[in-house]
This record gives sequence, C-alpha cells and structure tokens, in this order.
Amino acid sequence: MLALLLMVDFELGVRFLPAELAATDIAGALATALVATVAAVLALARRRMPARVAVATAFAVSLLASVVSVSGGSLTLSVTETAALLVLTVFGVRGESSARGAVLVGAAALVVSLAAVLLRLDGDATAVLLALLVWGCMIAGGVAGRHVRMRREHEAETHRRSERMELARELHDVVAHQVSGIVVQAQAAIAVDRTDPEQLAEAFSAIESAGTEALSGMRRMVGAIRDESDRDDPLIVPYGLADVPALIDRFDPERKHTTLDLQDNRSPVPPGVGETAYRVVREALTNVRRHAPEGTTRVSVREVDGELALDISNDGVRARPVEPDSKGFGLMGMAERVTTLGGTMRAGAHGSDCWRVQVTLPLERVR
Repeated sequence: MLALLLMVDFELGVRFLPAELAATDIAGALATALVATVAAVLALARRRMPARVAVATAFAVSLLASVVSVSGGSLTLSVTETAALLVLTVFGVRGESSARGAVLVGAAALVVSLAAVLLRLDGDATAVLLALLVWGCMIAGGVAGRHVRMRREHEAETHRRSERMELARELHDVVAHQVSGIVVQAQAAIAVDRTDPEQLAEAFSAIESAGTEALSGMRRMVGAIRDESDRDDPLIVPYGLADVPALIDRFDPERKHTTLDLQDNRSPVPPGVGETAYRVVREALTNVRRHAPEGTTRVSVREVDGELALDISNDGVRARPVEPDSKGFGLMGMAERVTTLGGTMRAGAHGSDCWRVQVTLPLERVR
C-alpha cells in the first residue's frame, strides 16, 4: 500500500509541477520523494528494528524536512509520508509499556504533524484541523492497540502463573511419592537387617531406583519452570496407563499386599487422561504408605460406559471423615486435575478400617 501511495505521489507531483521548472522546484520534488521513501522504509521495517528507533527516526526526518522547507524550496507534504507517520505513530503508542512513554510518542506525533502542516502548507486552517483529526485517529488506534496488547500479556502471564502452580503440584507428587518410598524401604531395610540380612541388597536397590527417579523427575520439572524459551520439551513427566504396573511393582515388589486389575485397553485416551490416572494411583499409594503400610491395597483401572474408572482401596487404616480444609496438596491437586478433565473424584472412609478413592474420567473425545 505504501508503494502504491508513493506512485500516487509521483503522479500528483508531475501533474502539479509548473510549466517552467526552476532548480528549487526540482530540489523540492526530489526532497519530498526522499522523505516519503525514508518514512515508508521505516514503516515497513518497524518490526525488524527497535520500535523506538524506527519511530524516532521517522519523526526526526519529517521534522527536519519541515524546518528545511522554511528556508526555501518547494518541499511539500506527501500522502506516502502521512500514511507512514500514521502507521508508525499507532505502532509506537501501542508498543510502549508505560503510559508515560505512550504520552511522549503521542506528543511527538502532534508536534511533527503540526510542523508539517504549518511549515509546508502555509498554515491553512482547514489543513490544521484535518491534521488534528488525523492525529486524534492515530492516538485512538494506538491506545486501543495498547489496551489489547496489555490485556493479552496479562492473560498470558496469568496462564504462565497457573502453569507454574500446576508444575509445583506435579513436583510435589513426584518427590512425595518417591521420598515416601525411600523412607518405607529404609525402614524395611532396618527391619530385615535383624531378621534376614540377605534381603538388604534388594531393599537398597529399591531405594536407589526410587531416589534416581525422584531426582530425574525433579530435574525435568525444574527445567521446565526455569527454561521458558524452550517450548518443545514436555512440561510434565509423561506417564500413562502403561506405567501403572511398574508403579505397583515399586510400591510392592512381591505383590504381597497389593492387587492390580488393569484392563488391557489399546485404544487411545484423550490428552491428560492417562497421566491423570497414573498420578491418582500414585497419590493413593503414597497415602497408603503413610497411613496404612501394613494393610491390603486393591487397585482397579477399567473402562466402564465410556469412562475410565479408577478404584483404589486399602484396609488397615482408621476410619475418619474427609474435611475440605484438611486435604493435602496431593489430593487437592488430583481433584483439580480430574475436575478440569470433566471427571469426578471421591475420597474418604469406606467401612470401619478402609479408605477408598474413586475417580471417573471421560473417554468420549477420542471415540
């Protein structure tokens, strides 16, 4: 469009040139074309250079041309220069992060616009009013664009903050689960050292495995939080339904106190469902270790009526009601994740000495 306007300026300049050309007429026409070309180039390159540099350079060139026109010559105001200054003014006001900077850009644009009209067009009243109208439109466009930009940045920051809180909950889940396992294995090692020293190697191997996984998961979580420029790496540890048996094996290697009923479903699940199911089971097993390490745990993961149904129950724990304010970050985080995916979650006492966690997650999205 700027190139088209530049062609229009050349056509108008040729049409309105006097019959007998003087040296000042030729110089003025060339200077007008040069200023219009510079302004158009700056407007086109505004995103490839610092915004303030592009805006300040265009304003300075236009103001210098207006001052030079006073000393003689026929340098005038072109349509291309006006359009380029309009684009740069809107761009400059929109890009300023502070209100003070936006006001300075608007004031500079007003000075440049009035100088061009008063010094190049002999201060015609109609031209001045038209310049003020155009300036007002530029400022309105810039302020509106700045408002939209700041709102989007605020929404993006809110999303990043929410994402970091989610990562913090994920980090809690990873570390709490593995550290609880390490504590239990260490307690078991102390016990078997007195009764069956040959099992010490197995206990220490389990401790090493749990510690290595905890460190690996924590490094990936912290890396996702700190390295915001790398969006290709996954933000969470990519666990799924296929990892549930290995999770049970780490919790109870010999399956003496744990049973698993995992339906063999090879069809894909919606994004986040497999991870959520894995983390619900892990959080439930973590709580079993804390409150009923000697009880019997039953884990069921099956598809029922288009939903993924999880049922984790264990005995050997004192029945107690669940109060919302007493939930730890683990259960709260799981409840939020399940609700976000459109599922339901119930956790609480079931009978005299049993604790039960029931979760349903919808699977209809991929059907």
